[in-house]
Amino acid sequence: MSKSILLNRINYPFLFKLDLLEIQNLSLKFEKIEKKNFKFKKKINFSISADYTTNYLKELLPLFLANQSIDCTILEKEFGSLKFLSLDPSNTFWKSKSDFYLLMPSSNNLKYVPKLGDKIHLIKKKAKQDAKHWIDLWKNTKKNIIQTTFDPINIPNFSKLDGVKFGGYLHYIRLVNSILIENLPQHVDLIDIENLIIKNESLKWNDNKIYNLTKQPYSMNTLPFLAKDISSCVSGILGLSKKAIILDLDNTLWGGVIGDDGLNGITLGEETPQGQSFSNFQAYLKSLSQKGILLCVCSKNDPKIAKEVFLKHKHMNLKLEDISLFIANYENKAQNIKNISKTLNLNLDSFIFLDDSKIECELVAKELPEVMVINMDDDPSEFIEKIESVGAFYFKNVTKEDFNRINSYKGINKLNEEKSKNKNIDQFLKNLKPKITLDKINNNNCDRSVQLLNKTNQFKLNSKIFSSKDLLSKKKSCVVISFEDKFQNYGIISIIVYDHNFRTKTLNIENWVMSCRVFSRRIENYMINYLINKLKKDKLQSIAFKFEITNKNLYMQNFIEKIGIKLKKKNDNYLINTNKILNNKKNYITRV
Repeated sequence: MSKSILLNRINYPFLFKLDLLEIQNLSLKFEKIEKKNFKFKKKINFSISADYTTNYLKELLPLFLANQSIDCTILEKEFGSLKFLSLDPSNTFWKSKSDFYLLMPSSNNLKYVPKLGDKIHLIKKKAKQDAKHWIDLWKNTKKNIIQTTFDPINIPNFSKLDGVKFGGYLHYIRLVNSILIENLPQHVDLIDIENLIIKNESLKWNDNKIYNLTKQPYSMNTLPFLAKDISSCVSGILGLSKKAIILDLDNTLWGGVIGDDGLNGITLGEETPQGQSFSNFQAYLKSLSQKGILLCVCSKNDPKIAKEVFLKHKHMNLKLEDISLFIANYENKAQNIKNISKTLNLNLDSFIFLDDSKIECELVAKELPEVMVINMDDDPSEFIEKIESVGAFYFKNVTKEDFNRINSYKGINKLNEEKSKNKNIDQFLKNLKPKITLDKINNNNCDRSVQLLNKTNQFKLNSKIFSSKDLLSKKKSCVVISFEDKFQNYGIISIIVYDHNFRTKTLNIENWVMSCRVFSRRIENYMINYLINKLKKDKLQSIAFKFEITNKNLYMQNFIEKIGIKLKKKNDNYLINTNKILNNKKNYITRV
C-alpha cells in the first residue's frame, strides 16, 4: 500500500465501517509510518484505565485519533485497574501529565445492585450510592475525563421486564447512569454505551466467548465503533468538530432536479415516502443550524430558480434565513467552497460537503482534502444516520453565541459590504461604535471560554488546553472579553489566561485566543494596551508567552510581528519588555 493510499484510507470519514482485519492492518501500518507525513492539529497524552481488558482498543485508538487529526501517546493501566484506582485519588495515575483520562467501568462492579424484595426507595438510595463513588472521583481531578456509561449486562433479573421494572438489573444500570448525567461536571464527558449498541444492532456488546478468552466484554467487531465514538469525543473537546455544512440542492435537499422538474415536480413532503425522507433531513439540518452549525448552499443551478424553492415550496423546512451563504452558479464547486471558506473566515477543515454526485464529491475530495466529503447517493431515509454516524459534531456546551451564530455571520456580511464602500478604514471603524466588556471567569461564561480556547485556531498562541475546572481555579487570572458594535452583539469573543511572577516581574500569558468573527476590528490592539497598563499597575516589566507557529494562526503571527516582536522559525518561548512593544494603531473601542 502506497503512502498516499494509506493517508487517504486513514482520513476516510467512514473508517469505522471498514472490515475489522483491514482496520487492524491499517493500524499496524500507521504505527510504523513516520508521523511527519501527517498534518496533526493536536497532540495529546491519553491514559486508560478499565475494569476489563483494553489491549485491542488501545491498538486501534491511535488510528482513530489520527482520523480526527490528533496525535497521541497512550498510557494503559493493567486489566482491572479501575476498580482500585477509583478508590485511590492519591495514586500517581491521577497525577500524570495526561490531557485526557479514559475510564471504562463495568456494570459487574456496581456495589449496591438491588436484591429481590428491595423497596423502590431503597433501590433509589442504592443507585445514588453507586453513582456517588464516581461523582466524588470526578471532583478530585481537573483533567478532562471521558467515561463510558455502565453497560447493559446479559443476565437479567426480570427477563423481558428487566429494563422497565424496579429491581431489574437493566433498570438499575439506567438509574445509575441517569444520576451520573444529572451530576456531570463540565470536565467530564460520557460515552453512551447503550446508544452505541442500539445504533449498531449488528454488533455484539456482551460476547461471552470473547470475555472468557480475553476478559473483553464486547465482540471484536465492536472495537472500531467504540474507538470512533471515543476519538470523536476527544475531537469535540479539543474544538476540532465541524462548524459548517455545504449543501448541494438537487437530490440532496429534495428529490429531482429543480431546473428540469420545476417547483411542482420535485419530490418533497409527506405525500410520498421519499418526499417525507427529504423533509425529515431538512428538519435535521435546521436543528443543527439552531445549535450553531452554519448551513451553506453550493449548487450548480440558476440562483433565481434555486431560491424559488426556499421561497415558494410549502414543504420546505429550510428557509433562506437558515442559510449563511447561498452560492448557485455553474462554476467549479471546489473553487466555490474556497470562496465560502474565505467569506466566512473559516478554515477548510471546518466544513462538511454533501452532494449526491460522485463526480463532484471526488473532485472536491481531490482538490480540497481538508474538507470532509460525504456522497449522498443512497436512500434519503438514511441521510440523517449517515451524517450522525461520522460523529462530526459536539454539542455538550451549546452557548448563546452558538444560538446566534447564523445572525452573527450575516451581520459580518453586512459589515463587509459597508467596509467595501469606505476608503477611510479609521473612519469606518469609528462609525461602528464598538464596545468591549472585560469580565473575570465565572460559572456563567466558563462554557463559552473553554469552547473558545479549544476551537479557535487562527488567533491562538499555543495548543495548551484547559478544562472548565482548570479555568474556574484561575478566577483572578482570566480575562473574558465580549464585544458589540452597531450591527450586533457578538457575545464572548476572546479570552486571555495568564499568571503573575512578581519575583521576575513578568506577566506570563498561558494562552490568548480570539474568534475569527471579529478580526480586523483592532480588538487585539485594545487588549495589548490593557495588558501593558496592567503590567504598569502591578509593577511588572515583561510579558512572557509560548508561541507555536502553525499554518492556521497566520493572523496571530502577523499581529505579533506588527507590534514589533520578531518571530523565531520554530515554536519557542518569548520574553518581551513592554517598552519594545509597538502599538500605535487607534482602536476606537469603548469599554463598558
